[in-house]
Amino acid sequence: MPKVLLGRVNCPNCQHQFQTPVEQILDVRADPNAKMRVLNGLVNVAICPQCGASGALGLPFLYHDADKELALVYMPMDLGRDEVERQQAIGQLTSSVMEDLPPEERKAYLLQPPIFFTLENLINRILEADGVTPEMIEAQREKAELLQRMMEVTSDDVLEAMIRENDERIDADFLQMLAMNMEMAQAAGQATAVQRLLGLREKLVELSTAGQAVRARNEMLEALRAEPSRENLLELLIRAPDEQTRGLLVMFGRPLLDYPFFQALTSRIEAAADESERERLTELRAEILDTRDQIDEETRALYAERSALLRDLLLSDDPETLARSRFQELDQAFFNVLSANLEDAQAAGDADAVEALQAIWGLVLGLMEETLPPEIQLFNRLMAAEEDQEVDRLLQEHRDLVTERLVEFMEEAEANLREQGTSDTADHLSMVLEKAREVVT
Repeated sequence: MPKVLLGRVNCPNCQHQFQTPVEQILDVRADPNAKMRVLNGLVNVAICPQCGASGALGLPFLYHDADKELALVYMPMDLGRDEVERQQAIGQLTSSVMEDLPPEERKAYLLQPPIFFTLENLINRILEADGVTPEMIEAQREKAELLQRMMEVTSDDVLEAMIRENDERIDADFLQMLAMNMEMAQAAGQATAVQRLLGLREKLVELSTAGQAVRARNEMLEALRAEPSRENLLELLIRAPDEQTRGLLVMFGRPLLDYPFFQALTSRIEAAADESERERLTELRAEILDTRDQIDEETRALYAERSALLRDLLLSDDPETLARSRFQELDQAFFNVLSANLEDAQAAGDADAVEALQAIWGLVLGLMEETLPPEIQLFNRLMAAEEDQEVDRLLQEHRDLVTERLVEFMEEAEANLREQGTSDTADHLSMVLEKAREVVT
C-alpha cells in the first residue's frame, strides 16, 4: 500500500507554515505512478501556497519494485544522521514493506537495501534495472531541466520562443512529465502552481508539434463521445492522422465495430475513386480488425485474471494480506467481476455466497480508502455518520484536519450534489459543513 503522510513544514522563503504530503515508501506494485514520480524528482516536493516557492524537502524514502526484486533507500546526507540512526530508519522502512508482503515474497534483497545519498544515483540505479542507457538518462534529465526552466519563465514571449526552439525535445515523455507535475501540485492543493502548469500546457498544445498532435487526438475522441455512432466512428478513423489515434478510437468505439460497421467500410472501399485510396482503406480495415482482436484478447485475459483473483480471495484464509499484496489489480475490471458475481448470487438466492462476496467488497473498499488523503478519509466518515453527535465527535477528534481547505472542498461538494439533484445528501453535508466552519473559526 502507498505510504503517504501529511507533514507540516515552514517555507524557507516566506516562513509560512503549511501541510504537504510526505511519502515514506514508494511501492510500484501498489502505486504504478510511484516510479514516474521518483524519476521526475517529484517525491516529497513542496510548493508554498503563500508565495509559490517550491523545493525538495530532503526526506528519506524507500523505493520498492517487487517484480525486479529492487529495494533502494534514499537517505540524504544533509539529514545529519549518524550510522546508527540511519540503520534504525532503514529498518523501520523495510519492516513496513515486509509487513505488507505475503510470506513467500519476503526475500533477502529487502534485508540490506543499498543506500543512496543523492537522488540522481538512485534514479540511475532504477533506470539501469530497466536497461536504460546513460544516453537515455541524460536525455530525460535534459527534459526535466527544460520543463523547470519553462515553469520559471514569466514572459509569454520568452516562453513561446523556448517552445519553438525546443520543439524536437518536446515529445510524449515531456508532456507526461508535465502532467505528473500537475498531478502532484493538485494533490498538494497548490492552486498557484496548478495554474502555472495549466498555462504552460496551453502554450505547448498551441505551439509544439507534439502538443498539436495531442490536441487533434483529443478532439477526435471528444467528437466520438459527443456522437457515438458507426458512421461517425468510420469517418473519424478514415481521417485519423496516426496509428495511436486510430487505436484509441477503436478502443473507445469497440461496441460500434459490428457487422454493419465493416459493411459500411467495405462499401467505402468499393466506391473509392482511385486505386491508392482503395489500398489505403483496405489497409485501414485490416488495421482495425487487428486492433479490435487484440483489444478483445487482452480484455478476455484481464477478466480471466480478475476472476481468478476473486476466487483466490474467497478461498484465502487471509484475504486482507492477499488483497494488499495485489492491490494494483483491484481495478474497475475487478469490481465489474465482483459486481456480476454478486448479482448472480443474489438472483440465485445463495445467501452464503452473497455474504462472502459482500465481505470482499467491503474489504477492498476499505483498502482503497487507506490510499486517500487523511482529509478525504475524514470527509467520507463524516458523510457516513448518521447522528449529529457522531459528526461532532469526529470533528473534535480530528481538529488538525478540519482546515479552510477542507471547508472549501465541502462547499464544492455540496454545490455539486445540489446540481445533481441529490438533495438529501446535500442537506446532510450542509449540516456537517456548518459544524466544520465552527471548528475552523
